[in-house]
Amino acid sequence: MRISTSTIYDTGGSRISDLQVSLNKTQQQIAAGRKILTPSDDPVGSARALVITQSDAINDQYAVNRQNATSSLSTAEGVLQSVTTTVQNVKTLVVSAGNGSLSDADRGYIATQLQGSLDDLISYANATDGTGGYLFAGFSNTTAPYTRTANGAAYSGDQGQRLLQVDTSRQLAVSDVGSAIFGNIRTSTGQFNIVPGSTNTGQLVTTAAIDPATQNALTGNDYQVVFDNTGANFSVLNKTTGATVVPSTAYTSPQTITFDGISTTLTNTPGAPAPGDKFTIQSGNQDIFKTLTDVIKALNTPTITVGARTDLTAVLAQTNNNVDKSLSNVLSSRATIGTSLKEIDNLNSAGDTVGLVYKQSLADIQSLDYAKAITELNQQQVTLQAAQQSFVKTSSLSLFQYIN
Repeated sequence: MRISTSTIYDTGGSRISDLQVSLNKTQQQIAAGRKILTPSDDPVGSARALVITQSDAINDQYAVNRQNATSSLSTAEGVLQSVTTTVQNVKTLVVSAGNGSLSDADRGYIATQLQGSLDDLISYANATDGTGGYLFAGFSNTTAPYTRTANGAAYSGDQGQRLLQVDTSRQLAVSDVGSAIFGNIRTSTGQFNIVPGSTNTGQLVTTAAIDPATQNALTGNDYQVVFDNTGANFSVLNKTTGATVVPSTAYTSPQTITFDGISTTLTNTPGAPAPGDKFTIQSGNQDIFKTLTDVIKALNTPTITVGARTDLTAVLAQTNNNVDKSLSNVLSSRATIGTSLKEIDNLNSAGDTVGLVYKQSLADIQSLDYAKAITELNQQQVTLQAAQQSFVKTSSLSLFQYIN
């Protein structure tokens, strides 16, 4: 059998080319530190590596989310700690205001301090998370949740609670609704709280509810039903603005009157009203801002008569009770935040462990055995050199070399 010169060159060149490709691949693996450079190197291993890489990236994103959640919750906890201190100081001032030896001027000084506390609480309620988002506004975190009003402050946020995905199956609240922290002071089981005057001697019963037909007219203000010196007529005053909303009207039992979205029923059960009786109509669900506004007004009102002093005592008692409920709301929110921060710590530990597992699994699939790779590289270099030398000698075989 004869082998042509072209066959020798083709076969030799192809063999040397294959050896060079293998050598280059080994060099690339050593340079990259990985044994899988393309999916064709190990299709199954490449698929597994892709899945593990994606899972590791998701785990890293959860870690970023937990870091953001920790930042928001820690900021909220710092604000609520200041709120706690302020509310506790308010309680101390309210208790001291009940001292019978204080003069009207002394109570005025306490009212001034309480006004400062009210301003501080409104500021805390409008606190931001450091990036411009309001902490206690619900989903509407681009707008300040509280604005000052004659009753203290009005909440303009919503009831939404922002959540962050902090683990595969766990979403964590990173905010709380302002009305749940600074409001929710239940003064009555109904829609409104009816407070009889401290000097009432009659037995008339007053009830109030929202009037469905005119509920858009609700103001949130306090109202007072006042009977005249004969007990035969009554009027209704807006205690917040001082305006008369129902002029003097003859009383008959039972009698229902409607004003500013409120339907009020007066009835002689078990008895009739006495001259001068009065009933205050308050919202059945107050916030700390209204509570402070009311007590500030009471403390700035002179206590000239026995009735005025009795009314002040009643206001202080209600304020003290409201402050306790408000403090309970704040502490409840802080407890929830503390629990969430603790859970984040646990999730961080678990996430770190999972991350190490992912990276180890990825290393097992992709990492290069340097000792084996270098040994193979040396072997490939020797084989290539031998092939090249062999080709040189083989390609030089020709009868023409023996012709003289």
